[in-house]
Amino acid sequence: MTWLPSKSLPIELRHVALLLHFKGLTMNKQKIAIKKLGALIIDTQAAKPEQKNQTTAMSLNSEMMNLGFVMSEKLFSAICILPVLEITVLARELIAQLRELKGAHVTHTPMYPNFPEQVMAASDIELYANAITHYWSNGEWKPEYHKLPKAFSFEETKYKEIDFSDEETFKQVFTQLLMSNDSLPEEDKSIIEWFMVNYAQSELTFPEDIPFQENKSVITAIMLLQNKDTSALISNSTDVLRMVTYLSEGDVSLASNTKFVSLPRSVRKELVKQLERVISEEDIGRHKNKWKALLHGLHVGDYSKKVYSIASKLRNNQALESFYGRLEHCLNTQDITAAITLLKTRPSEFARRLDHLLRLTSTKKKRSLARLLEKNEPNQLQDKIVSEFLEVSDQVSTRVLLQLLGHLGRRNANADKRVVFPKGNTQKAVVLRQTVSALDAAVVETLIEGIKATLVKHFSNQEGLGKVWIDPELMDCPLPTQQRSASEGLINVARGTRLPITNTQEQDTLRFFIYWVGKDIDLSATFHYEDFSLMESVSYTNLRSKGFQACHSGDITSAPNGASEFIDVTINGALKKGARYLTMNVLVYSGPTFSEHETCFAGWMMRSKPKSNEVFEPKTVTQKIDVRANSRNVIPVVFDLLTRKAIWTDISTSSSYFHGGNNVESNRASIQETLESVIDAKHKLSLYELFELHATARGETVSTREEADTVFSLDTGVTPFDVNLINSEYVV
Repeated sequence: MTWLPSKSLPIELRHVALLLHFKGLTMNKQKIAIKKLGALIIDTQAAKPEQKNQTTAMSLNSEMMNLGFVMSEKLFSAICILPVLEITVLARELIAQLRELKGAHVTHTPMYPNFPEQVMAASDIELYANAITHYWSNGEWKPEYHKLPKAFSFEETKYKEIDFSDEETFKQVFTQLLMSNDSLPEEDKSIIEWFMVNYAQSELTFPEDIPFQENKSVITAIMLLQNKDTSALISNSTDVLRMVTYLSEGDVSLASNTKFVSLPRSVRKELVKQLERVISEEDIGRHKNKWKALLHGLHVGDYSKKVYSIASKLRNNQALESFYGRLEHCLNTQDITAAITLLKTRPSEFARRLDHLLRLTSTKKKRSLARLLEKNEPNQLQDKIVSEFLEVSDQVSTRVLLQLLGHLGRRNANADKRVVFPKGNTQKAVVLRQTVSALDAAVVETLIEGIKATLVKHFSNQEGLGKVWIDPELMDCPLPTQQRSASEGLINVARGTRLPITNTQEQDTLRFFIYWVGKDIDLSATFHYEDFSLMESVSYTNLRSKGFQACHSGDITSAPNGASEFIDVTINGALKKGARYLTMNVLVYSGPTFSEHETCFAGWMMRSKPKSNEVFEPKTVTQKIDVRANSRNVIPVVFDLLTRKAIWTDISTSSSYFHGGNNVESNRASIQETLESVIDAKHKLSLYELFELHATARGETVSTREEADTVFSLDTGVTPFDVNLINSEYVV
């Protein structure tokens, strides 16, 4: 079934529901199945096993292989017994979907059609004359060159296998997304929306608990649009705030302000009814300015004296009763014992404040803690903090414990800088350059061992794993966090994940690409020394570098009908010049943010024969992502050329303009700082360490894959993102 907005829905919200419905049209069953299950959903109930349409199935498989995909034996067998007409219908939908995933659904025409050799061979005068004429014409004029035929060569291709799956497995995607203990990217929220509007609620399995509040807001908002009772899902005031924020297409992380949609009386009445049931001054106090706007828009005085009373206190800037207010008072007066007592009532908040408490009670704070230290020596006070926390650690969520474990792994050494990623829909790395003294090594060790013991005890209640082998590659895959701002792409991994970029040593050429519709967007590459300082760049200001064996396909400044740019980089050539890191930069030269452009996507491919075949060869595309950030600068990926690994970044940087344009020259400092933050961000636990805890709790680690009952590896379905980690409560 397909849900459409009910005519009984208030007119003011019907347009919101319609927007949601049409937004869902960008999703479909097979796209979701490919992205989340690596499979197709094939209904074989009407199939005839006696018919073997192998030729048609093989033709479809051949088309898939041209795009870098291949059928599993199970999928091929299922498709063979379908009628030819059904295979044809499936093929039309599937090939279109796979082409879009690889970025092959548009025509890629670089300014220099015989790229890369044409750019490398051209004279400086020719390149300059073409560029200046193009700029003078406001991007309308382009040089006309005859496209020469390119020789055919075999490219080493690692095909992605597509498997067969069924309807019940497909519907579990919905359940697993709602079980996530962390924020979801917009793509995954759209998938939740798609299930909610395409299936009856009775057909879907809802988890007993939706642990992450932002994800719950998607469900409650859609249920409100469907005229269904949301009481069971609203447990606090912030749930109401997130729901209205979602309906207003705002940031449900509440990191930024939202212009709330105008709501009809009947909906306002229902929301205030729910709010009256769960409202607390503390919840309201967390987001005072947002609540001032929302409570005013809800006209709460018409429906509830209780809510109106709190709204009046808020409007008159009166103090609101708050746990955090009491806690801050304890910390400001350095009443650590009272702070511990208070924090034990909220164990997860205790975990977040642990480092702060330990720093307050370090030996360097003797003077400021003179009153307390008359009775307690610093080490005794720290011992009390540690023991009291470990006493309640089993009440802290797995997600928070894992984050704390990653944080503590680097706290036994002094640090002169920290990398933080502020919450919000646009991910930015911020380097805080301030000295933070190390915590006492014994304290850190005690905490780490205690937290590990808590996690092992928790995991031991789950099904046994037998003999376990964990792929060492998973050491380079950090646990995903703050994925709300993650871009939609061919593959989805956590920021900081390092993945091999070459299948063979013959693949020595990295080819970046962008495609966009709209105003001037530029593709650039920057080469960096080991200390992150910039060596050289390839961009519209420097189309080629013979020393680094790199070149740009030509700068296009206007793309009303779409345009593409490419950059080739020879890995060994850059290494010989002393480069360690290569950064891919996508920048809006001037004009609106990426989110305001009609289309923009970027990616890269590995080529062993860059002068052969088509410039854009879909089956060689390693990654393609949609660039939709509310910013003008994005660094999708950084390459460690020495180890031949791609470090997934997907980070926005600040914009700086030089002589009227936003380019790599004017953003040199921010690019270097972002690169440094990516390489030095070592505050997260890896998937390898998480699986080690599971193996300790419910299995036995073995040294080889062959002797294992359970294998955790990138090539056996365990990916760094978006998989239920063996029923672990921590769903990434």
